[in-house]
Amino acid sequence: METVKSVASEGVFLLDPGKLWTRIDIIIGENFRTLKGGRFMLNETPLIDASLVPFSNLHIDNKSMSFQAKVQKIDTKFEVDLSKNKAASLIANFVKRYNEDQWQISTGHFNSVLIKIEKKYLTIRVEYVREDDVNIDNKNWLIISFNEYCNYVQIKEPSISQKRFESIKAVTLDHFKLRVECSGRNVWAAEEEDDEDGYNYEWDLDIQPEFQELIIGLLDIGIQSQRKKFKA
Repeated sequence: METVKSVASEGVFLLDPGKLWTRIDIIIGENFRTLKGGRFMLNETPLIDASLVPFSNLHIDNKSMSFQAKVQKIDTKFEVDLSKNKAASLIANFVKRYNEDQWQISTGHFNSVLIKIEKKYLTIRVEYVREDDVNIDNKNWLIISFNEYCNYVQIKEPSISQKRFESIKAVTLDHFKLRVECSGRNVWAAEEEDDEDGYNYEWDLDIQPEFQELIIGLLDIGIQSQRKKFKA
């Protein structure tokens, strides 16, 4: 049996809900995906069309995760170091519970959620998913990003032009209400607009009950990791 070792240097959770199927992508050293409420499977080809294979013997402790899968007809043991990312163990245990409990996903909630937690950086993206509506004027999303180039907030509401603020004073989470406080002007506002200095925005998270504990936990880890970067 071959052994593949990896490190969960980043933790990524993507929830893309739908009435007919829900897709969940997870990256913690290795890439996992589930579709249509099925079990999580190992994604052999995360950079192209997904190639999903089942895995077994999943074992998790505080610092590592191991499991076995047949990859390209070869029995392979995977060993993942979870110690480098505070979110990794939380995500790994979610995968384990999800597969063991065989959850039936509720389809009455329509927030698409992406949370990416790295050592120094954080991305949060939430979007209200409207079935069969591809008109960008009707879109509603919030993006909060702390990356290597800048920190910014991007906001889109139906029938309103996007706003972008490049200084973040605070990000807070109160139960299912995500709040962001921005300083400075909307950099995408027209020069003739008398845009106010600073902006506060709230998003009420509408997510399936099965994912609430994980998403709230990840948001809390991510927000706490960036507090020193908030602008006074």
